[in-house]
Amino acid sequence: MKKLNTLAAMIPLLIGTQTAFALTPWSNGSPNITVYTSGGAAQDKAYGQVVSTTLAAPGSLDTFGDVDPATGSVGSRWTAYYFTGNANLGAGLAGKKILLEKRSYGAAGYGVVPLLSNLPIEHLKVAGLPQSAWDANGTQQWKKTIDASNASKYLLKTKSDGGFLGVDPSILLKPGTENYPLPVNELTTGLPEAGWPLGIKQITTTGDNAFTIVPTGGLVYGVAVTLDLYKVLQVAQIKAGSLSSSTVVGSYDEASLPNLNRNVLASLLAGKIGTWEQFKIIDKTDSNTVKTLLDSSILTAAGVTAPYKEATTGSNLTPVAVGRRNNGAAIGAVAYAKFLNYPATSNAVAPASKTANSAVDEDASLPIVKAAGGASETSNLLKDWQNGTNATGFNNVPDGSAYAKRWGIAINSADRNSSVAATGSGGDPWRYIRIDGYAPTLENVAAGVYPHWAEGVVLYRTYKSGDPLWSLKIKLLKTFADDLGSPSVANAVNTTQAWGKTGIFATTADPRGFVARVPFDNTNPVVPFTHKVSGLTHTEIVPVADAAATAGLAIQLK
Repeated sequence: MKKLNTLAAMIPLLIGTQTAFALTPWSNGSPNITVYTSGGAAQDKAYGQVVSTTLAAPGSLDTFGDVDPATGSVGSRWTAYYFTGNANLGAGLAGKKILLEKRSYGAAGYGVVPLLSNLPIEHLKVAGLPQSAWDANGTQQWKKTIDASNASKYLLKTKSDGGFLGVDPSILLKPGTENYPLPVNELTTGLPEAGWPLGIKQITTTGDNAFTIVPTGGLVYGVAVTLDLYKVLQVAQIKAGSLSSSTVVGSYDEASLPNLNRNVLASLLAGKIGTWEQFKIIDKTDSNTVKTLLDSSILTAAGVTAPYKEATTGSNLTPVAVGRRNNGAAIGAVAYAKFLNYPATSNAVAPASKTANSAVDEDASLPIVKAAGGASETSNLLKDWQNGTNATGFNNVPDGSAYAKRWGIAINSADRNSSVAATGSGGDPWRYIRIDGYAPTLENVAAGVYPHWAEGVVLYRTYKSGDPLWSLKIKLLKTFADDLGSPSVANAVNTTQAWGKTGIFATTADPRGFVARVPFDNTNPVVPFTHKVSGLTHTEIVPVADAAATAGLAIQLK
């Protein structure tokens, strides 16, 4: 009897240590509450962290994601989280079966335009599908390649309940600008979303059509270059005297990163610099000789060969390759605001027009400008240019047995490609650079010296009379948004690069009263600057020191 009692006491413990709490539609049926969200992918890691640590009861979370057929990335377009509501969610959500879906396809613009227009869009379907419909992707993780052949099985048209953006919505809602979101092609039809509006100009926070906008903290953005260009810039700046002569070519610590200032980056984004021959230095190690980046002494010292030269016009020049972003992407909107003042001022220079995806257009263009459709696709674009491949379909000029190798530069978030060592080994074949002399670290943002960052938001309708579960849905969305903007979540997901810590951060402007520390604490990343005015953030304005940050402001005076 004693042994039987002991065994009976152990059974709940044994169950709790295994996957008995896993929640799947084929075992547990349809969810009690389903929330569909859409928007940008910049904070995907933080999104998943909030779900697993705050929203889901321990051991209950199953994750479903699509496999991008072009890149192999899991969940880069759609991810769904099926879980039991954590006890800390309180009445109505605790213990309930909850399906929270995230659509990143179409980027930040899909986190605002479909919500304002009540436009149904393609979301990932999980409930109702059997286990055989999915491929295992690890413990309590599932995946499936979704394309035109099976899209109708795995996707459904429905309205988004909430949007998540890496910027404020107002910077995107400017018809006629490069920021205004355009529809992407549906997988089910191959055509752009039907009924996509082109005239939405504002979002309101009052009245029957009001939206609640919850700030979610900030994100550090970066500028990346192909590996060969990275080494060439290092050598050129060593020869020009702006990098230490002891810098090891290819090294990736903070002091070794080459630098481009905002004026040069603005010129590149605007398409005003067409060829790499236009970049020149005064070589202080060679009698102050003027040299271009293509000079043989620079190429030899960098250990690289010259990239493809255009052949169509006969000028034998080396095209600059620029990776901007698709219309409606937060990464693009932030970069255009920071470097071009676009579209804040009426006479601002616009980002360069996109080059068509054909060998004829690409070979004749100076510069070549491509608009990648996501943060992961931007990485793949840089890899194509560096390696002479064409996985993205954006590098179509043949060059012998491969495609053209190019020196390229692209805008992205600053937390990618983190497996590169300080020596420069490992990772994908592209690297971040410094801007105005500073690396894209959290500490440099907090010190007011790194300019390329912005706050994000989660938004949802304040009232939705036709949905009897709306009060519970917005309770979940508000909890999610608050955690997404907290320093504890930021610390849990932030990336350690060879040149420093980067990723997301809280700000002192958050109404919860987060305090910035001096010296800066990477484990409690709180920034004392803000784009917030009258309760809302505005990426287009210059960030200023927050009035609540007097106890934690460490401005570098150099």
